[in-house]
Amino acid sequence: MVAAKGLILKDGARVAIIGGGPAGSFFSIFASRLAQDLGKSLDVTIYERKTFDKQGAAGCNMCAGVISESLVQSLALEGINLPSSVVQSGIDSYYFHTLNGSIQIKSSRLQQRGIATIFRGGGPLGSHKNAIQSFDEFLLQKSVEDGVTVKHIMVDDINLEGDKPMLYSGGKILQDCDLLVGAFGIKANTAKNFEKLGIGYKIPSTIKATQSEIELGSDWITKRFGHSIHIFLLRIPGVKFVSVIPKGNFITISLLAKEPNINYIKDFLGHPVMKKMLPPGFKAPEKFCHCFPRINISAAKKPFANRLVFIGDASSARLYKDGIGSAYITSKAAVHTALLQGVGEEDFKKHYLPVCKTLNRDNIFGQFLFFLNDLISCVSPLSKSHFKMIQWEQNCLQKDSHYSDILWDMFTGSRFYKDVFLRTLNPWPIIHHWVQLLHLP
Repeated sequence: MVAAKGLILKDGARVAIIGGGPAGSFFSIFASRLAQDLGKSLDVTIYERKTFDKQGAAGCNMCAGVISESLVQSLALEGINLPSSVVQSGIDSYYFHTLNGSIQIKSSRLQQRGIATIFRGGGPLGSHKNAIQSFDEFLLQKSVEDGVTVKHIMVDDINLEGDKPMLYSGGKILQDCDLLVGAFGIKANTAKNFEKLGIGYKIPSTIKATQSEIELGSDWITKRFGHSIHIFLLRIPGVKFVSVIPKGNFITISLLAKEPNINYIKDFLGHPVMKKMLPPGFKAPEKFCHCFPRINISAAKKPFANRLVFIGDASSARLYKDGIGSAYITSKAAVHTALLQGVGEEDFKKHYLPVCKTLNRDNIFGQFLFFLNDLISCVSPLSKSHFKMIQWEQNCLQKDSHYSDILWDMFTGSRFYKDVFLRTLNPWPIIHHWVQLLHLP
């Protein structure tokens, strides 16, 4: 496809979005609102095979389901306030569990319970559906309120005819597009349809995580897990880390290991540190809701072309964290480029690509930080010293909780990895803390 100049979205332009997850919904909402502000009308259609009101994998965009405090605030400024039917739990702290003990970490920046936990579908199998509204379904409803059309149709083929993309389903033409937005995440089959177009696009590399939903009852979860996300750094062979996220009657266990395997979940539930968190006599059920979601660990190659742009996980996402936040960032940047600059390849290269590159470069710092965290967790003397210092910070309620804030920002995704990395290089807090450590009993 040859780069073209002067491609703009005229009044009445047809915009098609493949994928009805957060990236697709964010794009549709922001595009509709910005077009209205500019005095334009757009014909925006989201194509999404799933409806997100079904229980289990059939209605779920498999995800740990945590929305950072910074994104909760950004959505509120956009007029997207999460209702109680969507928010399963408000989070005010993180617990870190190690072989040396457990520490609760709070951030002075967090406004009350500013982190939200959500389900991406209608809830786990066997849950009470009336108490759960899918986050993805909620966003799609917001899109419809802004005049967007949602069609539950699978787009199974894409061609470039003339200078416009053409969409097909079952051999039948769906529509042509003045702009086609790829918001399909990391679905391999859909990605192949774009890769075969010869525009230079290539899907990001991924790994699989292991995730499950375990029902414990809201009373027990409130008693033992509270309003905290629990991170377990237990040196389990083959396991990088485990997070346990409270969600109403359920906990979501997200486990990152060398390979996906449901037995890791069963082994974790039987670990002495986790057993203390479970009801007396608890036994893992024979069947429970679980999945092996793919996680984006690299950037897509050339996530744009004439009248084509890729957003969210189909483009760039933050390493291990805040995929919904990445969807927000990339979708907004793509909307501003398309409506204020143009929809040509050069427009996206100049105005959209820098945003993707910022996320991609930031992940390099994230890789180093997680490597450093793994090293500290594996070396017993380092782990004990680190644990002791963070415990002192939390007990003394230090205004400048250097180590605590670094750990908080790494695992919540509330700050860019580069900012966290630069804070680790600041020598003065480190010297001060180690002087204090020498005087600890």
